[in-house]
Amino acid sequence: MYNTEIVSCETILEGYLRMELRHLRYFVTVADELNFTRAALLLHTAQPALSQRIRDLENELGVQLLERTNRKVELTEAGKVFLAEARVTLAQAGRTVSRTLDAARRRDRGVTIGFVPAAEARIFPTILHQLATDLPQLNVTLRSLPTAEQEEALLADEIDVAFMRRPVHSAELASEVVLTEPLVVLLPTAHPLAKLERIAPEMLDGEAFISSDPQFSGQLYSVVEEYCTKHALHRRVIQVASNVLLNLNLVRMNLGYALLPAYVSALAGESICCRPLDREPPYLDLLMVRRANNRSAALSRLLELVRNAAIDRDTVA
Repeated sequence: MYNTEIVSCETILEGYLRMELRHLRYFVTVADELNFTRAALLLHTAQPALSQRIRDLENELGVQLLERTNRKVELTEAGKVFLAEARVTLAQAGRTVSRTLDAARRRDRGVTIGFVPAAEARIFPTILHQLATDLPQLNVTLRSLPTAEQEEALLADEIDVAFMRRPVHSAELASEVVLTEPLVVLLPTAHPLAKLERIAPEMLDGEAFISSDPQFSGQLYSVVEEYCTKHALHRRVIQVASNVLLNLNLVRMNLGYALLPAYVSALAGESICCRPLDREPPYLDLLMVRRANNRSAALSRLLELVRNAAIDRDTVA
């Protein structure tokens, strides 16, 4: 007999936690077939044993999930709700196993690196060749990701290390600064200020400005905001760029100036000039971030190479 009293949420949860995933699979198969004999064949088990497991599940919950007669099997209202939730639970369990196995295979076969363009320009040329020399069998996968997505990718175990901007929110992640660069002014070569060797902030007041999208630029946006506030610099925002290459292209189109990290000087081309800011320019950090519990040998070697690399970590314009 089933309890006719209302079962408390705590009691149901306790019973639910004691259930095995196989009991959920048994129930879903019976619910799909609405026939114990066919379900038993699909599950490669005996029909009496399957019936007993379903009864055990109902007793554990304290509710009836199936209406049984000699002619048919039907879901109760509670059974319909339980079926939907059981499917979700089994799907999540499958994803958990799949992602765990993927992570193990990835750790066995190599290292996955997430990065913003600064790492591509300043870090990778120094360390990737040496990493390939030290670990010739290692498969290195590079994933270009905006800062906003890198922390999520690290926590989901989709990448092993991230070269990204601040901020880093999770306490599960360890980070260290690997590069500090000043921001520089990028101007179309035809701009009157391009004739100067250095540019004071007040010279940019009221000029057409190409801003960086705060959703994708990480710390860059806030550093520019603080600098402009400090110098009472009014920016006439013409466009908002979601990535560095777009920012450069908009400058190249003579739409305005931009404030970007110094590494972009190597990407600017002949139609853009880069000028240092006069009087204490703002600086931007590049972080190397990893999961604190990731101790793979390949990742450890990569971290060591970056820490020991001959990178000018405090580039002064």
